[in-house]
Amino acid sequence: MKKRKSWYRMWKILSFAFSMLLQVYWFRIRKKSETQWELLWEKLGRQFRQTLFELEGVLIKVGQLLSIREDLLPKSFIRQIQDLVDQVPPSPWEDIQLVLEKEWGSPVDHVLLSIETKAVASASIGEVYRGKLKDGTNVAIKVQRPTIPTIMRTDFRSLAIIMWFAQYFAPVPKGFINFKLLFNEVKYVISRELDFHKELETMTHFRERFESIDELKIPTAYPELSTSQVLVMEWIDGARITDNAFLTSHQIDKEALSERLLRIFLP
Repeated sequence: MKKRKSWYRMWKILSFAFSMLLQVYWFRIRKKSETQWELLWEKLGRQFRQTLFELEGVLIKVGQLLSIREDLLPKSFIRQIQDLVDQVPPSPWEDIQLVLEKEWGSPVDHVLLSIETKAVASASIGEVYRGKLKDGTNVAIKVQRPTIPTIMRTDFRSLAIIMWFAQYFAPVPKGFINFKLLFNEVKYVISRELDFHKELETMTHFRERFESIDELKIPTAYPELSTSQVLVMEWIDGARITDNAFLTSHQIDKEALSERLLRIFLP
């Protein structure tokens, strides 16, 4: 059954990719107008987004990476996938509970005082839940999506085929995109994100590096409760830096905030 699902998944990925390529070739042969091209890329973007939500997993991460590359894809296509960060459907709680119990080696209530079963955030690879430790400390619990490990190989195999085909047949100027290099970069980035130990190491590194900066708060992690698929960290309330209403209501000086960010990013 699993093998059949893997082949179906690969067929869905490859059939969409080649359908998209054929439509682009057809428009090029027919020498369509700029307006028609705009409508085509908008339609392809919607179809791509729908396919990603249907298949989920690693492919959504690929879509998120592409959504910030306006140098590679038309803006009308990019606009359709820019909200992938915010609108990834969460997994059923029962599946998440199984991951937690497998990783912790015991029932959830043996480790936590409580946990909210509705995800507060849901992304392509992980979901975040709010919980309390036995001592009452509020924590954020990031859990890897249960299906990720089983579909990763299928997705990378499909992407490798698409990238190889695109390298030789995509209607782009020769040398404009190194598809092999792009595939290797995507695979490296996603593979690292699949191991939460790497994220834990990064958090620890940055906490030590920026310890002297009072304005920067990096959550404290709990290594004893963290695994390759579960990351437990201090719960911190906050808002996006792009939330102008929040900045205004809390009388935060945007110019001063920008300067602090620059000092942190460019020490």
